[in-house]
Amino acid sequence: MSAVLAVVLCPMLCKAQVINTGPLPSPIVTRNSVEVCLNSRYSQHTLNKTAASTQQISNVLWAAGKAPFTGSYRNIFVATPSGTYSYNPVGHSLSWHSNEVTSDGAFAIRYESELDFDAGVCFMPAMLASVSLWKSTESPMANCPKGIGYPTARLIFGVQTVRGLTTELAAHCSVPEGEPGWLPDPSTTGDNSLEEVLANLKYVSNFGQMNLTLRQISQILWAGYGCTAHTTSNSRVGLTVPSAYANYYLTRSIYLVNEDGVYRYHNRNPSTSTATKDHKIERLSSAGDRRGPQSADARVSLRSAVSGLPAAPCYVVLCLDSSYVGQQYAQLETGFVAGNMLIQASAIGLGCHFKTKLTSAEQKSIQAATNIPASHIPQAIVSIGPLGPTETSVSISVALQGDGRPDEGWLVPLTVKFFTPGADVLNDTPTYEFKLTTAKSLAGSEAVCEATGIAPGSYDITARSESTLMSVKKSVVIPTGRDTSVDLGTLLEGNANQDSVVNLDDYAILSRCWLASKTQAEYDVRADFDRNGLIDVADLCLLAANWLRSSPVEIPP
Repeated sequence: MSAVLAVVLCPMLCKAQVINTGPLPSPIVTRNSVEVCLNSRYSQHTLNKTAASTQQISNVLWAAGKAPFTGSYRNIFVATPSGTYSYNPVGHSLSWHSNEVTSDGAFAIRYESELDFDAGVCFMPAMLASVSLWKSTESPMANCPKGIGYPTARLIFGVQTVRGLTTELAAHCSVPEGEPGWLPDPSTTGDNSLEEVLANLKYVSNFGQMNLTLRQISQILWAGYGCTAHTTSNSRVGLTVPSAYANYYLTRSIYLVNEDGVYRYHNRNPSTSTATKDHKIERLSSAGDRRGPQSADARVSLRSAVSGLPAAPCYVVLCLDSSYVGQQYAQLETGFVAGNMLIQASAIGLGCHFKTKLTSAEQKSIQAATNIPASHIPQAIVSIGPLGPTETSVSISVALQGDGRPDEGWLVPLTVKFFTPGADVLNDTPTYEFKLTTAKSLAGSEAVCEATGIAPGSYDITARSESTLMSVKKSVVIPTGRDTSVDLGTLLEGNANQDSVVNLDDYAILSRCWLASKTQAEYDVRADFDRNGLIDVADLCLLAANWLRSSPVEIPP
């Protein structure tokens, strides 16, 4: 699925709302907890067109932009009835993009990306941000993911009456306390603030190895897919996440892997009826599975089954029944669950990480390691645990070539990798890899972005964009206890085909789209080195300036 996150704003009933370019106001902090927002969330299918305030739009966009993504890229846009604007989550600002318009609700988020999972992860903080505004200085907003009649699913918002926040608990365990499968009641209240949690999401890959308590496990499972007090329009018990037509695609297919074994999470009783509710875990057994009771610690086997899975004390394997695999709404729902688990884990001081893009071989190996039924196909693994050794943020800056680069031309995808010093940066597996989007620095001379969750140490750090060579700075020390800035020099343009050398192959790409503009079919963004929407002599000069240069380009200390 190609990548675009779009927010669409609607007019007053007869007057279009004016959206200004530039910075959006800072999000307001409501003091409403993560737990009460999760417990209160529900979808309203009819959404009115009363214009939202800039502050409401700001809070929702800001929350959406805080979500991590595991695919190769994302783009963010905001469209009004008079045009579409680009949203930059790094600078929390808008710039003009296109003439696309829409008319459903007050505004909507559309997220097109490599992975529908990422769209689901992004949608959840946006939904919860709108729920949090129910008790604030702003008017209440309803929301609902929709897709009928659209080219892709989108999240619609309407300024209108809502039921309001509630702490009523619907998720009670049917197993007596102390017996196998019992989970304590999850909390629907909390001392945290949703906005403060979103501002400091603990998406990390370095975990302490202390096992989670049963109360922590209960809270995270409920946040991901637990019952709430609302009932859907087709008389099914609502959950902390939305679901297309209330189908609830992950029913009976969420699995917990911890030091005690492998468990299936049940939020229904009976487990197949979406009109019922429960909150328990069941150890996998021979009933409906291929082997006997799965009581052994399967975490080491699980890590062996999946490349790049971090060592964590607890894993949640999100599966889809084989009949749902490939369905967009089912994939979105998988992202909803993971997004909520990240938010809840962060609220209670735990870290979280997602492993996606599982190969067919990895999916089968996961099933073999955990005894998950063959009909339940793993889609993602959520790693959860205490935060590991102190991690820090690294601010990355690069210089971009091209004097005619417009403002939107500073918003470029940047792949940043951290390697063990001395590694072969073109072929070795990095310690960390980030898919980021740059923003123009306040001084206007550099493009900047931020990598988070880096353990202190020494690294060789690389950066490359879509049409540049790779820059590398060696033996960069990331200290303990403070954030760090790293200048990775000038990214050399001209590598249109990303083969790590600027040569005739790149010139051939440029020549095929010579003098083409962004509105023409011949236009190829790979040859628009200065990102001004036109393939011209300026791009040719950049290619010529870097002729026969190759990656990696070492940046001096």
